[in-house]
Amino acid sequence: MTFRIGVIGAGIHGTRYLRHALADVPGMTPTALCRGDEMMGAQLAGEFGIRYHAEAAALIADPAVDGVIVATPPAPHFDQARAVLTAGKALLLEKPMTAWLSEAVELAAMPGAGAPGVMLAQTLRWNPVILKTKELWPRLGRVHLVRMAQRLGPTTLAWQHDPAIPSGGSVLITGVHLFDTVRFLTGAEFTGKVTARVEKILNEAVEDFFLATATLSDGCAVSLEVSKYTQSRACWLEAVGESGQLWADYRSGGLELRCGSEETRFDVNATVPTLPLVLRAWLDSVRDGTPAPVTFADGVATLRMVDAVYRSGG
Repeated sequence: MTFRIGVIGAGIHGTRYLRHALADVPGMTPTALCRGDEMMGAQLAGEFGIRYHAEAAALIADPAVDGVIVATPPAPHFDQARAVLTAGKALLLEKPMTAWLSEAVELAAMPGAGAPGVMLAQTLRWNPVILKTKELWPRLGRVHLVRMAQRLGPTTLAWQHDPAIPSGGSVLITGVHLFDTVRFLTGAEFTGKVTARVEKILNEAVEDFFLATATLSDGCAVSLEVSKYTQSRACWLEAVGESGQLWADYRSGGLELRCGSEETRFDVNATVPTLPLVLRAWLDSVRDGTPAPVTFADGVATLRMVDAVYRSGG
């Protein structure tokens, strides 16, 4: 039986979900979308040949929708996700889980929050370079230092420049990728010991730079940076262990592993679209009745780090 999905927040990113669900995931098809701009939403629905709903509640209640993807800005995530859980439907919730830690904690405690088919879309976990890094991680021995940096151009999203919309910036929108990836690779948790610098450099509405140092539950030191003010792009990860060290470029591709005098280069393509992989993982969880690979518990852990960085950075 085909798994029918609806997308709440069919903007640029939400439309990507629709296209991949239609073309790249056998057994899945889009049947409805919701977008605040009624004219654009109706036009997009016509292009896909699916239903348009002006309100999220109507899409959630649509009997032709088996699972809901929430791809809106983070402010309405809590209310939208709660409504999907209450309706008993499968849910793929875009990161960040919610705008506030308290909302994430409450959402994770709801009945059905841990059910199969309830998943958080931490898409960086499916980046081929990150997956290869995970595979190579045991060769590093005990890791004592992890560094990640994501450097991007200024955001062009209108809601990221509107101080009236509680959206967060580099910490909440982009930093969650780094926080989750560190947990995914190490299997350890952040302890809450965080020192951070958070600044608005070019964006007057939300922070476009943060630098944070933290400690993991196994004692590993972590350095994390997101810069969204430069006219250049870079995404890299470095890990130093007792048996070796690793450097990975998860934007352009490629990894280098150094163990003793041996240096090995792995040519891994980082440009493979991750959304089809995320959608397939979600569908597998629904069909197999197995826990989602990224749960709401993961989302809460990530939001705890978000909260700690904001508190430290003032």
